[in-house]
Amino acid sequence: MKSVLRVNNVSKRAKDFQILNKVSFELGSGEITGLIGPNGAGKTSIMKILVGLTRNYTGEVDLSGVRDIGCMIETPNFYPYNTGYQNLMYFAGLNGVGKKKVKELLELLGLMEAANKNVRAYSLGMRQRLGIAQALLKDPDVLVLDEPTNGLDPEGIHEVREYIRKIASEKKITVLISSHLLGELEKMCDRAIMIKKGEIIQVMDLHNDGKEKQIIYVIESPDMETAQKVLRENGYHVVSQNGQEVRIKIGTNEKNAVAKLLASHNVVMTGLYEAGETLEDTFLELMKD
Repeated sequence: MKSVLRVNNVSKRAKDFQILNKVSFELGSGEITGLIGPNGAGKTSIMKILVGLTRNYTGEVDLSGVRDIGCMIETPNFYPYNTGYQNLMYFAGLNGVGKKKVKELLELLGLMEAANKNVRAYSLGMRQRLGIAQALLKDPDVLVLDEPTNGLDPEGIHEVREYIRKIASEKKITVLISSHLLGELEKMCDRAIMIKKGEIIQVMDLHNDGKEKQIIYVIESPDMETAQKVLRENGYHVVSQNGQEVRIKIGTNEKNAVAKLLASHNVVMTGLYEAGETLEDTFLELMKD
């Protein structure tokens, strides 16, 4: 995938505190990338650097492949007693954009029916979508969204997620999004960048990692003790075991070999299935000190 934006060795300090330390990553064209980390990890700092709100950093941000960046960092503010349409028209005027673009974005974000309602009557999910519409006014090729589903109920989260996916696919816009809701990011993103204490600790390909990386499989057997002994003796990575199951980390193509090995040692298996390790599992494991 063609890279549109590169961050190379970006560091940022504030007095004695290292906010970011040699952060490097690339964003591919039309890709949705999740930026994941606990509070204070440096997610918002990275986003502010990308959109030009922070200048005091070292390293390089290569935006030569970017025509324009749209952003929604923190909760968007609108005039509550004006309609959604009036608010967007105001910001459109500031950006030199006309009515046609405003109507197109209201349609794209599913806000046509609410366009003539005052924003104070909008749900939080509708306000977030209006904020995304505002960020898209200049037809950016990169969209930076900081916690766009923060504070939303499940229905609002679902609707914002679906519209972000729609934007990326229909408009071929590259999206960088941060969120605490890891399950949501997993459904939405192509890749996840995990950041801890200002450093990138892992980049996961959410579409391909499950096929290519080693996966945790659960083996169930009435003879757990023998099963885990045979597996360990034959060099398999036993992640955990208890009275009912053994968990091992293997490639998808090793599943049959494991079954044959246990059968050759007369170990009866009552189950062999993928544990389905989630983004959240990986995140929690990586965040341990």
